[in-house]
Amino acid sequence: MVRAFLLAAVLLPVALAGAQDAGEGGPGEKKGPVLFGDGAGRLWQWDTGEKTFLSAQGLNLVLGGLGEKELWGWSLDRDQARLFTMKLPKKKDKAADAKAPKAKTEPPPVLVYDRGQYPAPDRADRVADRLLLVYGALSGQPRWEVWQAGHKIAARAYDDGRLVYAASLGPLSGWMIAGRTSDGSPWLEVTGETVPAPDGWRGRLTVAAWVEEKKDDAAETPAAPAAEKKKTPPVIRPWAAGWGAPGTATPRALFWGPEGWTQPEPHDSASAGVYPLLGVAADGVLTLAGWQADTVGILHPWFWDGTGEVTPGGDSEGIPQAFSTKGKGGPFLVVRHTSAPWFTLEDGKESQPLEGLDEDDRVVAVAPKDAPEAR
Repeated sequence: MVRAFLLAAVLLPVALAGAQDAGEGGPGEKKGPVLFGDGAGRLWQWDTGEKTFLSAQGLNLVLGGLGEKELWGWSLDRDQARLFTMKLPKKKDKAADAKAPKAKTEPPPVLVYDRGQYPAPDRADRVADRLLLVYGALSGQPRWEVWQAGHKIAARAYDDGRLVYAASLGPLSGWMIAGRTSDGSPWLEVTGETVPAPDGWRGRLTVAAWVEEKKDDAAETPAAPAAEKKKTPPVIRPWAAGWGAPGTATPRALFWGPEGWTQPEPHDSASAGVYPLLGVAADGVLTLAGWQADTVGILHPWFWDGTGEVTPGGDSEGIPQAFSTKGKGGPFLVVRHTSAPWFTLEDGKESQPLEGLDEDDRVVAVAPKDAPEAR
């Protein structure tokens, strides 16, 4: 049962992660995350049970990701995609709105389209004028392309049964493609170069992210005069994560980073039967979320805060689409289900239905102002 569920879980695009402001609103009202997503070809924002559409009907839009000031995605016309950006809506002041006279409905934010068109991708990432497009991700014959300023700068195709579960552009250059090979081994390419997997291991990589290293204040040289100061560019490293184990052993969280392939040791409170599905760079570390399966197949929310695992308890099932390890109320998962309530917030303590979302919706990201992890 667990194996079948996990296979279904990775069939959806890995969502961008977010964080929750878990403070209290009015009496009995819990303040949750502000979500962004798509459904039935429209973009939407969800805030405390209210879903507001950000686009008109008939445009057939897919939300790709979220930045600090804008979101991006693509519109579909048959099998063709056209990329766009859109400014994030302003955060509403509900107290001020209640006192102000009712105004006419505001028009949806303007979509700013790129000039070029591309075949509709299965997965995509966008940074400035660079695009990473993945086709046939789960077909066993995937291919990817990297574009910059409208010019294709790299591409590769495969016909050997490998699957792609994660794809990510570096903030300035480079890219990562991650998944598994046809024999079930973890698979990773970094800027076109294959990273050899641990010999004899089985597993898969589901997360690819670029982590900015924290500065060591103690190691910094004495402050120079203002005229001599030069801004040191940040050091950003590629990281990948998923799960794996030698042969048929029970899988644990698996990382690839500056030190190569690593796994937390059991004495560092790292559990077995762990399946990370989502990840994001946060404050100089890679944070993860997913499921931990116990010996009878029950799934429990599982989180990695960058230094160790967090297992708050509780049990659930479904497909995680967003998460946080930094919220004031503790870590949580936004989980999609196959029946109503279609989405719940799982923090290991209670299961909170996210009212107003339906079976056509897909949660993609969390508002940056509510997401201290987001980049």
